[in-house]
Amino acid sequence: MSLHTAVQAIKQKAYAPLYVLYGTETFLMDEFVSFACRQMVPADCADLNVSQYDCAEVPLEVILEDAETLPFLAEHRVVVARNAYFLSGVKPPGKVEHDLAALERFLEQPPSYTSVLFLVPADKLDERKKLVKRLQQKATVLPCAPLKDGDLIAWVERQAKRHGVRIERAEAQQLIERVGGELRLLDNELAKMALYLGAPDARVTREVIEQVTPRTLEQNVFRLVDAVAAGKLPEAFRVLYDALLTGEEPLKLLALLARQFRLLLFVKLWASRGYSLQQLAGMLKLPPFAVKKAWEQSRSFEEASLRRLLGLLAEEDFRMKTGQVDKQLALELFMVRAASELKAAR
Repeated sequence: MSLHTAVQAIKQKAYAPLYVLYGTETFLMDEFVSFACRQMVPADCADLNVSQYDCAEVPLEVILEDAETLPFLAEHRVVVARNAYFLSGVKPPGKVEHDLAALERFLEQPPSYTSVLFLVPADKLDERKKLVKRLQQKATVLPCAPLKDGDLIAWVERQAKRHGVRIERAEAQQLIERVGGELRLLDNELAKMALYLGAPDARVTREVIEQVTPRTLEQNVFRLVDAVAAGKLPEAFRVLYDALLTGEEPLKLLALLARQFRLLLFVKLWASRGYSLQQLAGMLKLPPFAVKKAWEQSRSFEEASLRRLLGLLAEEDFRMKTGQVDKQLALELFMVRAASELKAAR
């Protein structure tokens, strides 16, 4: 079942006795938990009828015992059990022993007055386990994977409305490229821009994003490579010096540059063999916009140039770590070399 379908069912008061939310996008999990609690339990008695547990610290049988307790001054009760790693293949952070048989017994006849929400912050459930197979039959299982492409842009547009501002598709894409696809970070930036604009239904423009949202180090590396690929060496140096002035470590910058040029080479090689950008994004586990950007940048370089630049980055990394060269000078020399490779390719 999808999150949207589950939300619609809850709005119609069709509460499931047991929900299992799994995935790496914990912001979606938290949003669903908040929504379910608001819908199922009146705010004035939530303290008495909403319980939160950490499965890394509390045994499962204690959580289920609470779930069987009758609600007080309300019709329904909600029990939230976070970090339910015992449903995945991930090693749990705590050393609590869980009585999984207690959950199997609970599944036989769960109380109609309680909804238990298990949150599993892992890519997938361990379907080899008998308990997981039972839950897939008896519970409402909801994936919370990172949003991509149009879904992510649509989420940004909806979230902006919740903060009382408007954002168009082009600006939403700009914000995603600047911040990344993590929903919690995007929500924080939208909240900041809403405060900055200070007026209901105000529009988030490109200028507002530039003024309010700081660039990440990874985004600065994108800009730096972009400037080099476009033959704009002065702009590339300006981005480099801005990063250094904010206290960024040259070795970290060099490592990120190496990662980006490896990405350029990878995309160039596999795209030439007929792989689509969507397929490459899946192979690399990167957002499609990042792969598209890398493809655009890679077209400015020959394959041999990219290999030479990666070799140079490895040499400079060794020289910087062994104190044979000034770190800033090494970065400057690399950028000049990258520009010369680009000029030769053209």
